[in-house]
Amino acid sequence: MPKVPKVPKVNNGYFYLNSHLTSKQAMLKLTIILTGLLSVGSLFAGDPDLLLKISTNGHYFVDKNNNPVFWQGDTEWELFRCLSSSEAESLLIERKKQGFNFIQVMVAGVFPEWGESKGMKAWNTLPAWQNNNPLTPEDNYFERVDSIVDIADQLGIVLVIGVFHARDCDAGRISVQNVRPWAAWLANRLRNKHNIIYSMYPHAVDSSIPIIKNAIQGIMDVDGGNHLITMHPDPSPASSSFLHSEAWLSFNTLQTWSTDMRNYDMVLHDYGRSPAKPIINGEARYEEEDMTSAFEVRRTGYWSVLAGGFYTYGHRDNWNSPQTWKHWYATPGVLQIKIMGDFFRSLAWWKMIPDTSIIQNPKNGNIAARSAGGDWIVAYLTNKEPVIVNLNYLTVPGSITGWWINPLTGDRIRNGSYTSSKASAFKIPEGWEDAVLLLEKQR
Repeated sequence: MPKVPKVPKVNNGYFYLNSHLTSKQAMLKLTIILTGLLSVGSLFAGDPDLLLKISTNGHYFVDKNNNPVFWQGDTEWELFRCLSSSEAESLLIERKKQGFNFIQVMVAGVFPEWGESKGMKAWNTLPAWQNNNPLTPEDNYFERVDSIVDIADQLGIVLVIGVFHARDCDAGRISVQNVRPWAAWLANRLRNKHNIIYSMYPHAVDSSIPIIKNAIQGIMDVDGGNHLITMHPDPSPASSSFLHSEAWLSFNTLQTWSTDMRNYDMVLHDYGRSPAKPIINGEARYEEEDMTSAFEVRRTGYWSVLAGGFYTYGHRDNWNSPQTWKHWYATPGVLQIKIMGDFFRSLAWWKMIPDTSIIQNPKNGNIAARSAGGDWIVAYLTNKEPVIVNLNYLTVPGSITGWWINPLTGDRIRNGSYTSSKASAFKIPEGWEDAVLLLEKQR
């Protein structure tokens, strides 16, 4: 059984991004700077002391200076198992360019039975665990994990690392007896990695609770609360809010596996829980899986964010064919999620309050939110019929400017000036599948 040293708790539950650099890491960082990835104002840009924590109101993430951090997530479940360090570096650089700053990955890869059914082989044939035993981890495998985590760190990307999956429990690889020493070994291995969050993927049933609690205890034995922890139950639909009140649960992660309004409803439900915690729609339908379109992908993203949470994108082949990533890393859905992230980062999104009552004639698929200070409204519209927006929610003096934002291109079209004392009608521009409507104080 791995020997686990005790490590005192430090940093009040925050974690560092960036640390002392090896010469290889320094060269990577220089390359990143020269290619413009760490431009002024980019997330996590070049600050060796940057910390991540939960906002005082509980709804989002902030850095050590309490600057809000917008989660634009991606799933790359097999990043550690199926890609070499250089392949992972190339993929992560592309994801950084596309605005992704949180990436969900399984530490041992997706459960072996799935990979075998798809003809996948671990990179260099090395599994994470010798003989499928978590208490005999393969050191060469984890040296590559270390390298990929460091690469992500220098890119300003947080890796949300899955400690175990429900299928590991079903297959007997993870048990109540071995999960604590395994989690402790992993936490000890990664304790000086500053850009990680721990996650678990259990069944959302009471019988999972002993394994969950032992895993948490193993992490805490070593980590002492230095890293954020979440839980992502599988299968769908389920939310980590089935253990919402647990103090170790830093934020909720849910799985909708849907392209309909369930994405909005589940996030909004968790947004209203007490105590407040950030919500990540961490696994909805993957682009191109079951004919899921780019429209359905971006719609899920807008619904999730405007419900008060965040969204993690995924492509079908990130777990069906991870090593072919060069063929699917720049799909329409990816590019449209980048546009979505750019749009929200252009606003004081952290002041957003979900509020569909802004739309006086509600239609399925149309949602809205407003700023806490009453200086802007955002509506996301998928229904082609005109909507009536109550501008009384805008309390700023003076004229209001209306804008249409095209979710396909990010282009803004000014659509007029309004007064906050009246309700006004709006209709999606002709030929658009959907639209973002922004109403803000005239600049």
